[in-house]
Amino acid sequence: MSQLAAGQRLLLHLAFDGTAYAGWQVQPGQVTVQGAVEAAMARLCNRPVRLHGASRTDAGVHAAHLPAHLDLPRPFAAAALLRGLNALLPPDIVCHRLEPVASDFHARYAARGKLYRYRIFNHPVRPLWDRPYLLWEARPLDVAAMATAVAPLVGVHDFASFCAADADTTTTVREVVAARFGPAGDELHLEIAGTGFLKHMVRAITGTLLEVGLGRLPSHGLTAILAARDRGAGGPTAPARGLCLVEVVYDPAQLEQWRAHLGDQ
Repeated sequence: MSQLAAGQRLLLHLAFDGTAYAGWQVQPGQVTVQGAVEAAMARLCNRPVRLHGASRTDAGVHAAHLPAHLDLPRPFAAAALLRGLNALLPPDIVCHRLEPVASDFHARYAARGKLYRYRIFNHPVRPLWDRPYLLWEARPLDVAAMATAVAPLVGVHDFASFCAADADTTTTVREVVAARFGPAGDELHLEIAGTGFLKHMVRAITGTLLEVGLGRLPSHGLTAILAARDRGAGGPTAPARGLCLVEVVYDPAQLEQWRAHLGDQ
């Protein structure tokens, strides 16, 4: 991969702190992650470059791994391209690596699964160091009830009750292959893996789980909420800052690994 030819399709493996951005996707008059990466690539290549991301993220949501592909408009040494791109990117975005892919590869349509994590700090004293990356909940939470509540989410369901009303989608049916809620050091984490997710879906699930933890909903309440297929039946949408897209995968075998790993916790 030392030398890349003009026209070569590349997959960039990106990570970012989403605090300052209006999400991934380019929007008029907004600062976005896609826009920042495209601007950096355009400076390197001396011409416009179009990125196609594996996923969209909401404003303020973070990503430890969001792949995106592009067609390289000019020859480049691979190491120089990676080094130059990271030099031009803002400090809250990084490209960990890049790789050539087939000319018909598409970062979004080839994706087979995504793993999200939502972080909650449940303590009477507010957090200091990780404030932009988690939700602080000072009130006591029933963690056992919240852990039980996620079980009905696993499987193929209509997740309309956990979908933003303005979502642009033809169907609200999605498959969750694994879901886990529980302690992780000083925090509580919701980890949820699936073949696809709806707009605000993980944040809406988190907000509903918080209602369970606060005793406002029973631990079995998500079954009825799913069946209602009505966003009004679910809890509030949790803030974006606690959510991170952990990984996007292209190998279906990874889904089984997530199922085994999260199911054993």
